[in-house]
Amino acid sequence: MAKRGLPRIAAAILSVALLVPAAAVTPVVAQDEGPTVTGAWIGPCCNGVDWVTPWDGGGDAHFFNKIYSRLTTYAVDGDRYGALIGDLADSWEISDDQLTWTFHLHPGVTWSDGEPFTAEDVDFSFDLALNPAKNMTAVYGAPLQSAAGADEVMAGTTDHISGVNVIDDNTISITFKQPNALFPDSISELFILPKHKLEGMDLATMKENPYWADAQVGTGPFVWSKYTPGESIELKANPSYFKGAPKIGTLIRRNFADPAAALLAFDNGEIDFTYLTADEVARERDNANATVFPGPSGVDNVIQCNPVTVEACANKDFRHALLASIDRESIIENIYGGGAEIVPCLYGRPNLQGDVAPEAYDPEAAQAYLASSGVDVASIGELTFDTYYTDALSLNVMTAIAQNWADTLGLQVKIEQMAEGWTDRYYQQGASQISFFGAANGPTGERARNYFYSKSAHPAGNNGWSNGAGENAWHYDNPEFDALIDAGPTNFDQAAQDATYQQACQIMADDLPWLYLWQTVRYHVVSNKLQGVILIPAAGGGSYYDAVETWTKSE
Repeated sequence: MAKRGLPRIAAAILSVALLVPAAAVTPVVAQDEGPTVTGAWIGPCCNGVDWVTPWDGGGDAHFFNKIYSRLTTYAVDGDRYGALIGDLADSWEISDDQLTWTFHLHPGVTWSDGEPFTAEDVDFSFDLALNPAKNMTAVYGAPLQSAAGADEVMAGTTDHISGVNVIDDNTISITFKQPNALFPDSISELFILPKHKLEGMDLATMKENPYWADAQVGTGPFVWSKYTPGESIELKANPSYFKGAPKIGTLIRRNFADPAAALLAFDNGEIDFTYLTADEVARERDNANATVFPGPSGVDNVIQCNPVTVEACANKDFRHALLASIDRESIIENIYGGGAEIVPCLYGRPNLQGDVAPEAYDPEAAQAYLASSGVDVASIGELTFDTYYTDALSLNVMTAIAQNWADTLGLQVKIEQMAEGWTDRYYQQGASQISFFGAANGPTGERARNYFYSKSAHPAGNNGWSNGAGENAWHYDNPEFDALIDAGPTNFDQAAQDATYQQACQIMADDLPWLYLWQTVRYHVVSNKLQGVILIPAAGGGSYYDAVETWTKSE
């Protein structure tokens, strides 16, 4: 087999992540020795403390990675992602025919209830991620869709991906229908769940099962301890964590109504870190007791115009009219303080964009698109423009967009910031009209598979769309786009791979299944009492090794 070992990473990470002794298979007793750290996972990232399921937690990934682990993750290089490294997997390799990836798991890892972690848990998690019977979305399972036998699982004719094979307790292989150079990267965001706890759970009501609120079991650095609905989640240090017992004894996630309330608590010394909106950064940079962590969000702000609830949204020219009406440069300069970059498509990385140009702000062109669409705006009436963002900055952004639409197109919208219920309205009910939200643009071009690949959606309904819940929530369906997404991972040559995704970017810019706006710089603020903090302020933190077990806190 052609070997691919671990990439070169810092010796410190190697010593912590890979060279620790195997943990003994004994029951884990969570420990509270050590300081208590309290944080606010809020802002554009997170669903709040009452969203207790890890796979469909979206931007809550940075919190859930304190409980769970993945096969792979990323090292941190300054304020952004570095090399791909192992997490639960120590190494991986590709077969000579480039169809089969084999992962070698770290030996001796245990779940937080003391049960051994094995390749069977990985196999179970992969199967569950694609199982259509569950009522819990697994958006980060999309990389598995090209595995041999994945189509049958997604069709509901079997519950096991035939291409996934457990070789022994610490070895698992995944065979694909065609070469998949990007799988180790793209699977880096899927948490591995415990087979012994979830096997046999009713899939139709899985999300509501009390297991998630009572005593989740993971392989991460902290152990689920106490959940107080509407208020907090408390975790205790996992003394058997395979990368070393945390120095922090208790980690508390407090709930806040909005980022402003969390920042007030931070300034009062009640919590140790929180998210910052761009308009608050200057104030906190003058705080001698705190450090501001800036970084690229890894997330696009986008607008979804729902073609099921608003017939005009199924019209491509109408969607172009909406985007050409938005003065993105003015919004970035005047509201974000320059802290954002316009994107032409889902991809935020220049190598994936190529020379694809974003739609320009052009009111005359917007009016021409509207005329070409044949849509009578007056007949639409007032639409609800909703979001899960509850901060004042997002309200200002949406207000500016609404004014642009009114001035250029005569379109009237009512802004609704939803502290609760947005995810259910958008995904489960498919009832949103126009929505403003954030979408991770991913470490590779494979991320577009999650959102726009036709097989990620339910069968098409009116106008080629459906309102079924899932990753591709309204069944965007473009065969040329699908072919490029299928071809991208087959290229082990980086230049050829980039060229394929640049073509996909052009299609996304032409079709506009979403209105792509910008990728922002985002910020966290951290108390100087915390030492050794590694933090990338992406919306949900993405997948990266933050070495939380080494963090310390002084009093």
